[in-house]
Amino acid sequence: MTRVSWRSVLVLPLALVMPAFAQQPARVNDVSAYRRFLIYPHQQRAFAAMKAGDQATAIAEFTRARELAPHSVATALDLAEAWRHFNQPARAEAVLAEQRRFTPDDPRLAAHAAVARDCTTDPAASCRAQRGYDALRAGELARAQVELDDAAFARSDAGVALRRALAQRAIYLGDAARADAAFAALQAGGQTLQPAECGQWFALLLQQRKLEFARALQEAHPELQSPLQQLAMAHALADAGEDATLVSYLAAHQPVFTREAQERQWLYLLAHAESARPDLLTRYRVRFAANRPVQARLALPGALARDDRAAAQHALAQLPPGDFGEARFGLALRAGRFDEALRQAQRLVAQRDGASQLDALSYRLLHADATAQSKQLLMQAYPFAGDDAMHAGAMLERLALIAAAQPTLFDAGDRARLHPPLGTVALRSVQVSLLAALGDCDGVRLAMGDFDPSYPADRWAALGHCLQDAHPGLAEYAYAQASQRVPGGEYTRALAYQAYAAQDYAAALVAWQRADPAQMSAADRLAAATTAIAADDRASARRWLDRYDAAQGARDDRYWWLRAQSTEAADAAAEEAALQQAIALRPDARYYARLAQVQRQRGEPAQAAASLERASALAPQDAALAATLGYAWLQAGDTARARAAFERAHRMRPDDPALTRQLMYLQLAEGDRAQARLYAAQAIDQLGGNGPSAQDDAGDDRVALERFNLRRLHEDLGRRWRILGDLAIGDSVSSAANAIAPGVSYRSYAQVEAQYRFDAPAGGDENTLAAYARVFAGSGAQGDWQPVHAPRLGMGVHWKPWRSQTIVFSAEQQLAIGRADGRRSDTLLRASGSWTGSARFSDDWHPQGRGWFAQNIYVDVARYLRARQSVATLDYQWGYHRKLPAAQTLEPFVRLQANGIERGHGQGFGHDLRAGLGVRWNLWYGESRYDAYAHRVRIGLEWQHAFTSYLRETNVVFLTVGGQW
Repeated sequence: MTRVSWRSVLVLPLALVMPAFAQQPARVNDVSAYRRFLIYPHQQRAFAAMKAGDQATAIAEFTRARELAPHSVATALDLAEAWRHFNQPARAEAVLAEQRRFTPDDPRLAAHAAVARDCTTDPAASCRAQRGYDALRAGELARAQVELDDAAFARSDAGVALRRALAQRAIYLGDAARADAAFAALQAGGQTLQPAECGQWFALLLQQRKLEFARALQEAHPELQSPLQQLAMAHALADAGEDATLVSYLAAHQPVFTREAQERQWLYLLAHAESARPDLLTRYRVRFAANRPVQARLALPGALARDDRAAAQHALAQLPPGDFGEARFGLALRAGRFDEALRQAQRLVAQRDGASQLDALSYRLLHADATAQSKQLLMQAYPFAGDDAMHAGAMLERLALIAAAQPTLFDAGDRARLHPPLGTVALRSVQVSLLAALGDCDGVRLAMGDFDPSYPADRWAALGHCLQDAHPGLAEYAYAQASQRVPGGEYTRALAYQAYAAQDYAAALVAWQRADPAQMSAADRLAAATTAIAADDRASARRWLDRYDAAQGARDDRYWWLRAQSTEAADAAAEEAALQQAIALRPDARYYARLAQVQRQRGEPAQAAASLERASALAPQDAALAATLGYAWLQAGDTARARAAFERAHRMRPDDPALTRQLMYLQLAEGDRAQARLYAAQAIDQLGGNGPSAQDDAGDDRVALERFNLRRLHEDLGRRWRILGDLAIGDSVSSAANAIAPGVSYRSYAQVEAQYRFDAPAGGDENTLAAYARVFAGSGAQGDWQPVHAPRLGMGVHWKPWRSQTIVFSAEQQLAIGRADGRRSDTLLRASGSWTGSARFSDDWHPQGRGWFAQNIYVDVARYLRARQSVATLDYQWGYHRKLPAAQTLEPFVRLQANGIERGHGQGFGHDLRAGLGVRWNLWYGESRYDAYAHRVRIGLEWQHAFTSYLRETNVVFLTVGGQW
């Protein structure tokens, strides 16, 4: 009879039987993860049905699993074992025979066949193992143990495997004693327990209170030294009341827990052992922050009982500040930690029964030389309402005592809390004395906020003196109250000065008029004159100055400055004379600036600029004065000096956009394009933002347009060369603009022009001159659509004499390229102009809005000298640019055009009047932070109808392509 090795017998029950004990399906190691996902539910239901004795369900589910993985050894073994379990070995053998066709060498198939074949007659170990596993499957642990009573079998590999399975099945069925016995037998037999088995046995021993054996097992197996197992061991010792053993166990172990709750349980165990070993709890290093307060609360009572201040303080440091307040206060005060003692006292006072402790706690702090902390505690309870109201006077006196000794202890917050007036006049009196000791003007004002009529004049005067810098308006009111009680004297003069400081010039002038002249000094009279000038009462100012003269006051520069300002408005000569007197005594920038104003009013811009020059020299850091000087020199016509003044002002105020732009315009006027371009870049930076104009649509339209115009100027100032291109192709003959020969029909026309612009001369309006060359050709007399016939070269100059007007005069020499057309060279003189009405209707890109209307009136007059022909064009175009993404527009437009030609040689005058309708696509590109779109491409389609014409065709359609670069 064929014998099966013990190692094969060991594999078979582990693969087939153990999953049933664990209530999980067999592992399917020879299928994909996806197949395992599909098979798993069927295996689970099949094993449950086998346990319940439901043959139909078990066979059906295993068969379905087999259908999902028809070549899997595991599914074959599952189904075969089910047929054998339900006493149908033939069916089991059929399943295995079918599987051998796919996996003939699989040892699991051979082992299963050997067991199935031999178990009926062979009492060998393989059959014992099979019977044992059958018993375990049925839950009959005693019957499985019978097989293990055979000593020889129990020592074999199959016996060891069966005993391990028995231990696992006993754990599953809750038979702790039998599982314990099985693990003990395995260990007695010299078998190495798996980590999971060690853990299970350790748990069983703890459950059975076999603590000495469990501790020995734990010490013998490192895998049982996890923090959770150490915690379980310590709990078991504590529950068993073995305190001495627990203390030694806790001292010998320092587990590192991974969960907060586990660590907290260990702390409770340490606290349980604190009476014997208090150091175990205090020295334990807590890993989780949330457990530190737990450790502290457990350690604090013992530390206080032992009078261990260091341990108690350490424990208190781990607890919330509000816990154990009395203990904290006493410890801190004895140790000289006054700030900490204050915090504890504040918490005690804040408690419901703490109000009565305020007096005692503040006294203890003050007695311990903690003056600042005593003040803080008292201020916490100020203004002593509730239970402290009866002691309010004493508390205020204590605060006043501290304020007199150390006023710097009261910070802004303390003073603010002292500001609200107290309830009675007596308390407010003490409050004012406290605030006065602190020099707190705002507090004094609030304390007197009831405006009690019993306050005397000196109180009001003191209040005014206290508030004259911080609150000039309130100070004026206080002086007014004092002046009402004691009129005419010092309080009235103080009112006049304070009203002037508060810029209440009318009230100040009234106060000076009510003051007692006998008590006024010369300085008072000058102050009264200054007040009258500020109030724009020149007559009163002159009267006060006359009184000053009568008192023989010194006629210094201030006197003459006041005399100049008090003269009649029409008496410019008297004002200038007084200013000259003041300047002679002491040159002052204000005097020169006023003199310049007088000179400008008299129509003397050069003299005014010179005076401002002297004023600016006296006040070189006055940017406003330097800018005023620049405008004065501009008015005087000296742009160089104006630029110098503006540059000095700009250095002092580099972020002033008005100065930056003024310098930009001055540099333009002087022809310094490079410097003007630098100022344009600065002006762009001052507007902020660095995105393209298309991104300005959602912002301020004015700012967006301003930024674009500056970018256009910056781009234009940096450009020397410009390339222009035009192409027109029609379906029939037409009067293409700029035709090679005026008055001749062309189907197509093309030209490319390159321009070079020279620097504009300095001074006056911008006067630009550009040299250019162009090549142009047409479709030819035969009507060819390609614009390659009769090419010509034109070279000349464009002259734009005015910046504000788009009017250009051109002179051009035209040369034939080749002689195929028989035409000779010619000279063209030309004047052209373009007007849009305003920048709002220009054809250039508009940064704001979703689109814009554009219009243009174009006038062109040309004379061909050699051909003796004259041509004139008047063209009006109106359209709407609808914005598209990425700086594109779609532009429908209409056109009205009148053309005239004097053809010479007796051919008479020809005229053409037509209208057009079309649409163009425009693309702008090449914009940067400082430059507007430098390039533009346009493609259009246009239909034209001639109402009258010297040409043959009246209706034409054109494709136009153009651009500038």
